[in-house]
Amino acid sequence: MKKIGMTDSEIDAGKMLECRQIVKNLINFGLSESQKLHIIYLISLEMESRDALNIITDSVNKIKSLDQNTKFSLTNEEIDYNEQKPKLLDI
Repeated sequence: MKKIGMTDSEIDAGKMLECRQIVKNLINFGLSESQKLHIIYLISLEMESRDALNIITDSVNKIKSLDQNTKFSLTNEEIDYNEQKPKLLDI
C-alpha cells in the first residue's frame, strides 16, 4: 500500500520541532528570567482551556513568590541585576 501524506505522529513531530525552534529563537534573542516568566504568563492567557490557564498562571505566580534570587520586575534596577547574574548555560 502506498503512503499518501504524513501520519499523525509525523505531524506531531513537525509541530514539536516548530515549538523547539520558536523557543531557540527566543533564547537567542537574550531574555532575562523575568522576561521568560512573563512570556510564559502571557502565552498561558491565550490557552483555550481555562483549567490550563489557571494552573500555569498560578505556577508562574508561585515561582515569582518563592525565588528570592531573581527579581521579577522589569525595571532597570532588576534588569541590571539579572544581566550580572551568572548563567548556568552560556546561550
